[in-house]
Amino acid sequence: MTPSRMIALFVKPPIPGLVKTRLARDIGNDAACKVYYNMACNIIEQIKASGIPMALFFDGENTEKLPEYWIESALKTAAQNGEDLGMRMANAFRTLFDDGVEQIVLAGSDIYGMDAAYLKEAFELLVKHEMVIGPALDGGYCLVGFNKASFDQSVFCGIPWSTERVFKLTMESATISGLFVAVLEPLRDIDRLEDLPALVQESIQPKIHSQF
Repeated sequence: MTPSRMIALFVKPPIPGLVKTRLARDIGNDAACKVYYNMACNIIEQIKASGIPMALFFDGENTEKLPEYWIESALKTAAQNGEDLGMRMANAFRTLFDDGVEQIVLAGSDIYGMDAAYLKEAFELLVKHEMVIGPALDGGYCLVGFNKASFDQSVFCGIPWSTERVFKLTMESATISGLFVAVLEPLRDIDRLEDLPALVQESIQPKIHSQF
C-alpha cells in the first residue's frame, strides 16, 4: 500500500572526491567523505525515528556504492533525474505523487540539526499550508515540501543553485505563484571548514554499518 506521507531524501554515493568537494579542499577527500557519510546516516536514523517512510533518490549511476543500510532503510530507491538540481527535485516530487503519495517532504542529506521533530513539524505545517521550506544558514534551503494538490514546480525554475540567493529567490517565486508557505527554523549545512565546529560539538557519528 502506498503511504500517504513520505520523505524524499537526496543522497550521493559516499565516494571520496565526489562528495563535499568544497570541504575536501581543506580536510582532504577521505575525511570529507566520512563527514558526509556520518551525516547521511544520522539523518536516516532521524527519518526512521519520525516513523515516516523514506524514498531514497541518489545522484549518479554508482548504485553499487550506496551503503546497504541506506537502501534497506528506504521504501523506494531511484536515481535522480534532471539537468539541474531544480529539475531533479521536481521530478522526485512528480514520481512520488504519481505513485499516490499525498504529502511529500524532500530533504538534503548533509544538514546539521535536522531531527525527527523537525521533519514531523514540516508535515504538520503542510496541513494548513501549501508549501513548507526549511532555510539553510548559507542562503539556500535544506528541506521543501508540498501537498499533492498544491505542488508547483515553478519554484524550482530559474534558481542559481549553490548560491546565497537560493532561498530568497525561491520565496519570491512562491509568492508570485500565490503559494501559502510555512517557513521552518534555519539549519546549517556542512560545506566549509568553518561549519565543522558545530558538527564536532554535536558529535555526529555513524551508528551502524560504518564503511570508513
